[in-house]
Amino acid sequence: MNAIELWKRVKETLYTTTEAVVERAHKLAEKTKESAEVAKAKLEVKRLEIKIANKFAELGNKVYELSQSAKEENPLQNEEVKKLIEDITKLNEALTQSQAILEKKQEEEAKQEELPETTIEAETTKEIE
Repeated sequence: MNAIELWKRVKETLYTTTEAVVERAHKLAEKTKESAEVAKAKLEVKRLEIKIANKFAELGNKVYELSQSAKEENPLQNEEVKKLIEDITKLNEALTQSQAILEKKQEEEAKQEELPETTIEAETTKEIE
């Protein structure tokens, strides 16, 4: 299988996997009845993870192509490789920020879920006295 056919096959697999992950995330959000904000933050994290995986696949494909060419160029000096690495770095930064937002929203939601229980406990204690 030549590099182009291999890349098409990998790309198709990544696309199919992406669709499956997003669909599962939607179903999971519905089943667990998470707040819209938490579900949205989780989807953003997954979207960024998938974009990073796709960029890594593109990077690997480009390095493989360069290794198969007659030129003995250092792949890290190739402009396309540099651009892909830059894209991955930016996506990783966005992912880190999105994960922090997700964690914050999950903590806020957990605190909100704890409040009603405390209220119920206080009312129950008053009734007992």
